[in-house]
Order: sequence, then C-alpha cells, then structure tokens
Amino acid sequence: MSEDGLTPDELALIAEEEAVLRQVQRRLAEHVVAPSARSDFDRELVNLRDQLAESRAEDHAMLVEHMTRLAALRRAQDRDVAFPADPQNPYFAHLRLQDRHEGAVRVRDVLIGRRAFIDTRQGVQVVDWRNSPISRIYYCYAEGDDYEERFGGDAQSGVVLARRTLTISRGELLRIRAAERSLVRTAAGWVREDVARHQLAGGQGAALRAPLDQLGGRPDTRLPEITALIDPEQFRIMTQDRSGIVIIRGGAGTGKTTIALHRAAWLHFQDPRKFAAKKMLVITPGEALRRYVSRVLPALDVHGVSVRTFADWAMRVLKRLVPSARHRQFTDDEAAMGARRLKRHPVLIGLLEDTVRAEARAFDDIFSEAGGRGLLDAWVRRRNLPVAQRLEAVTRWVDSEPALRDGVRVRRALERAREELLDPFETWATLLTDRDRLGAAFAADPSVVGWELDSLVEAISTQADDPEDLSHIDADRRVGIDGLHVNEGARQGRLDADDLAILLRICQLKWGGLGGPSGHRIAYSHLVVDEAQDLSPLTLKVLCEAVQPGGPVTLAGDTAQRLSLETGFDDWEALVKSLKIKANLLPPLAISYRSTRQVMELARHVLGPLAPDEAPRDARDGAPVSLLRFDEVGEAVAFVADALKALRMREPVATVALVARSPEVAELYWDGLRRADVPALRRIRHQEFEFSPGADLTDVFQIKGLEYDYVIVLEATAEHWPTTLEARHLLHVAMTRAAHQLWLLCAKAPSPLLPAALIEGEGVATGGASD
Repeated sequence: MSEDGLTPDELALIAEEEAVLRQVQRRLAEHVVAPSARSDFDRELVNLRDQLAESRAEDHAMLVEHMTRLAALRRAQDRDVAFPADPQNPYFAHLRLQDRHEGAVRVRDVLIGRRAFIDTRQGVQVVDWRNSPISRIYYCYAEGDDYEERFGGDAQSGVVLARRTLTISRGELLRIRAAERSLVRTAAGWVREDVARHQLAGGQGAALRAPLDQLGGRPDTRLPEITALIDPEQFRIMTQDRSGIVIIRGGAGTGKTTIALHRAAWLHFQDPRKFAAKKMLVITPGEALRRYVSRVLPALDVHGVSVRTFADWAMRVLKRLVPSARHRQFTDDEAAMGARRLKRHPVLIGLLEDTVRAEARAFDDIFSEAGGRGLLDAWVRRRNLPVAQRLEAVTRWVDSEPALRDGVRVRRALERAREELLDPFETWATLLTDRDRLGAAFAADPSVVGWELDSLVEAISTQADDPEDLSHIDADRRVGIDGLHVNEGARQGRLDADDLAILLRICQLKWGGLGGPSGHRIAYSHLVVDEAQDLSPLTLKVLCEAVQPGGPVTLAGDTAQRLSLETGFDDWEALVKSLKIKANLLPPLAISYRSTRQVMELARHVLGPLAPDEAPRDARDGAPVSLLRFDEVGEAVAFVADALKALRMREPVATVALVARSPEVAELYWDGLRRADVPALRRIRHQEFEFSPGADLTDVFQIKGLEYDYVIVLEATAEHWPTTLEARHLLHVAMTRAAHQLWLLCAKAPSPLLPAALIEGEGVATGGASD
C-alpha cells in the first residue's frame, strides 16, 4: 500500500503499532487452550505464580486478574477453544510509561482492552479497561503528562511517553490516534486524518435556555434573545382572545414553551387582577423543567405562579379536597403494563361519566321508598346538576317541606346518599375492580385483551387496601439490612399519577369542578400545560376543567416527541374529539429555532412514518451529524473523555448532554468517564439538572423539554434503538435536544433507524471502522 505524504515519524508509528499487534496475536495463538488440557492450565498458573513473586507491586493486580481468568477457563469444559483475549480485537489503546524500578529508569508498554492478557516475560501486558488500576492512567492523563497514582497501596509516579488510541477490527490495525495526530488505513493505504472532524466545537451558547444563575438574581441577558425569536405568527397566538383552550403545536425547538409562557405573561400584564399570578398554574413534564420555568417566569415579571408537575399538583389538590386521601402516599412506581395502559385509555372519560350517573340513578328507588313521589320528583328534576349540588338542592327542598323534613327515613336516605355518592375512593375502587363492567366498556377497543383487564383489577384491588400499619414497629427497625424500607415496593394505599387523574375527574363529575368532601373548591384563571402529548386524555380533561368557566387554557406539545405510547392519543384532532371540548387548534409552528438543519433532517428521518406531513423550516446550518463507531465501549469512553476535556478547555461554559436509552447504559458510561476524571460531569438520575456549564449524563426519559449546545447519544445501536414506534419517538427526542452538534456513538451494530448514508460514513465523521 502507498503511504505518500506521511512523515518518517508517522511511518515509524504505523510500523511500531503493527509490530506490537503481531506480537500480541502470536502470543495469544500460543495460548490457545483445549478444555481437556488441565495440565497446561496448571503449568500456566504456576508460571504466573512465579511471575507474581518476581514482579513489582503495581503489576500484582494484573497478574492476579489473569490467574483468575485462567482458573475460570480451566473450569470451562464446554468450550473447544478459548482465548484469554480476542485476537481479532485484543486491545484498543497503547500506553508507554517511564518510571523508576530498583533505582533505574524503566520504560514499559501497557495495552488497554476488554480482557486481560499478561505475559511479563515476553513484554505483553493487556489490561481490562473496566477494573485494572493502571488503565486509569490512560483515561486521566495525556501524552507527555507526569502521573502519580497508587497501585497495590504504593504511590507510583512517572511520565506518559505515549498515549495512543487504536482501532483494530478483524485482526487488522485500521486507525491510530496519538496526541494531535490521526492516521487511518484506506483502500489506497495509510493517510493522515483531519483531527478537527472528531471535535465538539463552535456550539458554546447555542442552546437558548440560559443557566439558572442567569435568571432571577439579576437581569436576564438572554431574555431579549428569547423574545426576539417570537415571529409575527407566534405573537398573534400569544396575544389572541384570552378565552377558551388554545393548542400550540410544533416540532422540537419551534418555540412552543416560549410562546406558552409569554402568553401567561401577556395575560397577566393585560389584566393583573383577573390573571393574578396566584390564580395561574403551569404544569411541566418533569422536575427539571419545573425548576427552570419557576425561574423564567419571574424574568418575565410574573412572580408567584405555581409551577408543578402533574403528579405533585394532583396529590396536593386531592389531599385538600378529600380528607380520606391524606393517609395515602404517592408512588412513582408505575403499575403493571396492562393496568397502566387501561388507566390512560380514553374510554375511561365516558366510563366515569356513565358510572357517576348510574350511581345517582341507583338512588331513585331509595328516595321513592323513603319519601314517596314528592321526594323522587325532587331528586329526578335536578338530575342535570352534579351529584353534590343535586344533594344539596334536594336537602334544601326537604327542609322546606314540613311533611318530610322531620322524617327519619328521609334523613337516613339523604345521609346514605352523601356517604355513598360523595366518596371518590369508593367510586374509583368499585368501578375499576368490576371485571364485567370494564370488559363491556373496553369492548369498543379490540386491542384491549383479557389479561390487561385482569391486571387492572388486581392493581386497584391492591391499591384500594389501607397502607400497612407499622406503628408497632420502632422507626429504626423499619429498614432492612439491604437499606430498603420494609414497605419498599408495596402498593397498598398508594396512588400513582394515573390514579390521581381518575380520582380528580370523579371529584369534578360529582362536584361540578374541582371540589370535594372538604368543601374546598379550586379554579384557576389561566392554566398552561407543557409537553401535553405525554399526558393521558383523562389527565388533560381534568386540567382543562380546572379553570374558571370560559377561562383560557394553553396546551403545548408535539406528538412526535411522545415518551410513552400509552398516553391514549397520537394526534390532536383525536384528542379534541375524545375530550369533547372546543379548542383553537392552531397551525403547527413553522420554524425550528433550536436544532440545526442537519439535526432536524436526521430526526425527521428517524421518525419515519410518524413524521408530520410538513416539516418545520430550519433556521440555520450547523455541524454535520457524526456517527462514531467503536469496537469496544472502553474505546468509546476514552474518545468521549478526551473530547469533553478538550471542549472544556476551549469552551468553558458549553453545555453537553450524554443521552442513553436506559439507565443501565448510562451507568456503564458513567463508571468509565468518572474514572477518566472528566471535569464538570454530572450523573442525572432523577431530574436533578443544574442548568450549568458542563456535561449531564442521563437517560432519554429524564431529558425531555431541555436543550444543550452539544448532544452525544450513547450506544445508538440496533440493540437499544430497534425499529419500533417507541424507539423512533425516543431517539427523535434525544437528537432534538442538540442546538449545535450531534454525535451518535456505537460499540455495536448501528440502529436501523439511521439512514444508510450515515451508517456507511458518507460525508460524516466516523470514529472506529467496524462495519
């Protein structure tokens, strides 16, 4: 192969690394073992034991690890051939260290891979990147750095003479990255690669959302920029007729949340008495966005607005309205899949209405028997009133009738009606454990199957029980040796967000608004719901009727960004129909302000058949999307660690999101990046975002509604993002958090949701070279 244009140093580097690879592969071939050759294992273990006695303390951990692996191989009788490491990809990094040994300067080479393989007599040391102490030097130090670490309890110091990241695939060396140099093997030979293609750069400050420390404490320098992004159409939406329900639609980054919050500020400015801050409510999808909005509204000169997640707001309201709810606790552990889907199903809207009416009709005969035709007529004539108001009206009528007001049977009938008809929990538990009635109601949806109905009945039967009384157990004995409370995971007496929505809807149907047995009533002058597509139709029905009659409601959302396919609706027209509401369904916002054209084109491709008919216009160009492919997660961790450290030096206030599909993948990268001492790295598990410069490592379910200068999707592979509707939605959400630059990392086969041109590397930066 031709290597024209490379310097003698670069050619020597290639020759050296290829020689090291051949040496390791030869030694691995000599260590091929057959399960029957127990004596070979024994000899090798004895050999390693002797090396352990002769080696330095910092090598002990590596040798012990290798002995452990050989002992395991010795026991593995079900394999014909086993290698201590994979000859096709034995390592992904090469360190050359200089230190002092027995008073003399020593230079040694250490290779970093997925499996350890130690042969100190032949000078071969491959250590496991996940647990070998010496691998920390690779992740934490650059070429030329002095290092000081502790190995085997002893402090060791030296110099990193060389630090190289390698791509080896199918037994062949394909790429070498060393310091500011990158060499890659092509069909024509080795060539020099542009290192800048593997950098995060130029995006500092691209995300519109300001860090929290820029809001509230001093004038927000970012606010004029946000206001300037409201185009004439958005301004018309924000300032139109204040009555009724307005639905703001638009793709990721089109300004839905901005418009919704500015509409609340505009209403408050126009009529500060009617739209007082304490009379308005903003519902956000998570705690992170709640904290952010709580700081943005004061920057818009609106102070004191209640900003809540739905679950937090609903639990507070339910306990205020229904005294019997006060001993119950909220659980964020979702119900079993079948129960969860049915709790969110739009059929429940009509079923609850029918149930409340049927409960009231059951008292026709009771009132007729207790007070004759007169009491029955008084009850039936008021059937259009909510049942609580109906009972009050009938009670007043009875008090005005001398023949009835002192009747014991009449008073008992009224008292019984109040006890049975005005208990939301009784209605909730009775209806949702009635298998036959549920089956009849859900028969209209052929996708609902029997096991889902059984799951719902079982779930509610458990939740309807009172929580276990632990008063006889000392507080310090309520936690087990595993650190968990004895009631951990128990659902008795606990309510999830879907239960709260059902119970509040029952209250609305019985009291004609948000009322309850406590006598309190709640009604807002204006209500904003952000990311409304992730709430069930029943939940949105509750919120839309939590305002004063005719009061404005602003719903903002994008069905393409659904985090759950169980919300019960996938288009806004169907939602409006199922809620039986009059709503101003505005045209989708046309311009995407957050993400670049490159990001939005890819995000739209990922949606596939779920993409809206008309794509938002992209406001600007940006960096190309990069698919970075590696043969091992450890190599990907090292690459990302280097990139984040370099970015921190160049752009100290840049924001980065590292987004995984699952918490497990996030933890894998967190363990590696934490060992690499990446500065300003935060692991976000429960919405504890700080909105400050640095890198947040989290999963896609945590990051909804937020935006960053840079986004790195971790393991954008077929395993984690298959061709499913849910994966399309979630990958779309992850990608569209990026304001400037997007990277996709793969240590296995890329997701089939990605376009073929990206997978094949046409016009994009690629990391490794696995196919």
